[in-house]
Amino acid sequence: MPLIDNLLTLYKVDRQVRSLQSRVESAQLYLKVQTKLMTTISVQLSENELRLKHHKSNIAVAETETGSIDARVERLREDLNKAVNDKEYKALLAEVNTLKDQRKAFEDEMLIEMASVETLDTTLVEITAKIDERKKITKVAEKELHVRQDEIAEQLAELEKERAIAASVIPVDILEDFDEIADDYEGESMASIEIIDKKRKEYSCNSCSLHLPLESIVQLMANDDTIVKCGQCDRILFLEQASKEALAPSE
Repeated sequence: MPLIDNLLTLYKVDRQVRSLQSRVESAQLYLKVQTKLMTTISVQLSENELRLKHHKSNIAVAETETGSIDARVERLREDLNKAVNDKEYKALLAEVNTLKDQRKAFEDEMLIEMASVETLDTTLVEITAKIDERKKITKVAEKELHVRQDEIAEQLAELEKERAIAASVIPVDILEDFDEIADDYEGESMASIEIIDKKRKEYSCNSCSLHLPLESIVQLMANDDTIVKCGQCDRILFLEQASKEALAPSE
């Protein structure tokens, strides 16, 4: 069988293989996106919990400080009642007032921290809800991936065998070129030649519409083992059977 025919056989089965694989790849991509979103939300949750812990810790410190101040003020009030002179009384009273100011500052700080905790608690509920929803979506994505893998497994295995057989008769250097082009164009490694105007000898690549020189058509008509590529898209060119018959010399 001529090289071009062998390449066409490989081309057709290769496209079927890639088509099946793309069904799985799309499901894999969707699952990857969901997993990435889950990771992002999980990071948000961790950051929120860390901030929440920090603000609660500040509240605990402020509560401890206000407790210590209250105990100190209580002792000072007892000392006020026992003051022996005006100087001692004023000194104790000044310390009490200072402690009251400090307590007020801690109370203000606690109010700010409690407001932050309230906000973070609300955010925590929202993030948790997002995680629960994303877990459901991710689970569905995982199931869909497994279903698609199972659906195509048998057919893909058969097609891959066919592809291996078709590829085995292609010279190594040409096969490498074919695979590289197929990877660049999602399996579309070959392109048919369109006859625009036979009389004017106008032809084009059916994939990129580049006008082709007559020499390319002559080469393909003369030798089916010749590789002719489009000068623009680099695809391997071939002539459909109907085109060959149309271009064949009249007897």
